Amino acid sequence: MVEPVKNVSLALSECIICHKPKEEGIRIFGQMICLDCEREIVHADVGDEAYSRYVEEMKRIWLSALSLSHSIDEMN
Repeated sequence: MVEPVKNVSLALSECIICHKPKEEGIRIFGQMICLDCEREIVHADVGDEAYSRYVEEMKRIWLSALSLSHSIDEMN
């Protein structure tokens, strides 16, 4: 009989928006957005105070991707 594995923890990743360690979320260019923040972003109105914070935090994703792309180009 096969016993279920107990006490297995999933790897935690830090959300790029809330900076909290989370188990689940979406990954964009290697950066993670947790499900809670994804939900908040999707339902945020452009006029919301938090919207500009989301935009600024998400810029980090694109800057990271651009930096990685530039590094790869230099290696070739």
